[in-house]
Amino acid sequence: MRMLFPLVLFAVSTTIVFAAVHGKDPEDLGVPILQRLRPAWIVAQFRDATPEIMLLLVLMMGGVYVTLHIGLRPLRHLSLLAGDIAPATIEARLPAEAAPREVAPLVEAFNAALDRLEVGLRAQRDFSANAAHELRTPLATLRAQVESLLEPAERRTASEEFERLGRLIAQLLALAEAEGGASGAAARFDLVALSRDVASDMASFILSSGRGVGFDSAIPTMMVDGQPGLVETALRNLLENAVRHTPPDAEILVTVDADGVVRVSDDGPGVSAAIRDRVFDRFSRGDPRGSGAGLGLSIVRQIMERHGGQVRLADSARGACFELDFRPGGRRDGHSPAPARPSANRTAM
Repeated sequence: MRMLFPLVLFAVSTTIVFAAVHGKDPEDLGVPILQRLRPAWIVAQFRDATPEIMLLLVLMMGGVYVTLHIGLRPLRHLSLLAGDIAPATIEARLPAEAAPREVAPLVEAFNAALDRLEVGLRAQRDFSANAAHELRTPLATLRAQVESLLEPAERRTASEEFERLGRLIAQLLALAEAEGGASGAAARFDLVALSRDVASDMASFILSSGRGVGFDSAIPTMMVDGQPGLVETALRNLLENAVRHTPPDAEILVTVDADGVVRVSDDGPGVSAAIRDRVFDRFSRGDPRGSGAGLGLSIVRQIMERHGGQVRLADSARGACFELDFRPGGRRDGHSPAPARPSANRTAM
């Protein structure tokens, strides 16, 4: 409107001046041209027609605005479609036939740019997946050979390094699957049952590390659409992250609230304020000397973005609490801080 009003005002003013100067009224034929160009003379000529002029001005502005609003509707639709394109939906394209003829070349160029980006992105994903697959077998063979040659005192250190390399390869493969969606087709699954199964499957690993684990759900079932294989990977990464960053005798709890938000909380030292803003970045590690590769939480974020949800580091009175919110955009009606301690009706693993 800021651009429209001056243009319409200029057009109307020019028309009025032209009509005043070149008017055919017999009474004005004897008035010299220079006198007709004086602002006072023009204002005097159209003083009585001010309401009609204002009405004409408003009608012209309204007409131009409505015309632009209707004419730009296809562009607004294309903008919404372009805003929905993300790495997980890089195969989507803008419909060139729905664009105005003048904008169609721009839409086609935009689609061509997406084609080139898709080729590069898929090549990167394939490289990560293939590299992870190809490294598994040589690493296992090398580990067996090295451990057979080392003394028992040295074998433990070598085994820890091989375990670290194995976790890194597994995380790279999981990252490639999360980015490419290679963990099976989308399906409707029970989020509560999947969370319970993952906590149960990892219970032996968690208990053997000297930590406790429990499960609690405020609802019996919660059906969501997505890839259960990827969601299982996200939950496993959160549980492994809790084990690595909590001391022995700590307790880890998996909960599902009434809104279907999955929480993995612990009563450990929590996440320091220095790394809270970058905890989901790739290769970001809370303990630089730890065995983690700094990819676990980044993979969780990638998986949640692929499902249209969000992973958050929630406020907690003690320890750390990570939330998996599968609602569109990870929206919450209100801020509900994570419970400080598990409820009494939890299921121990």
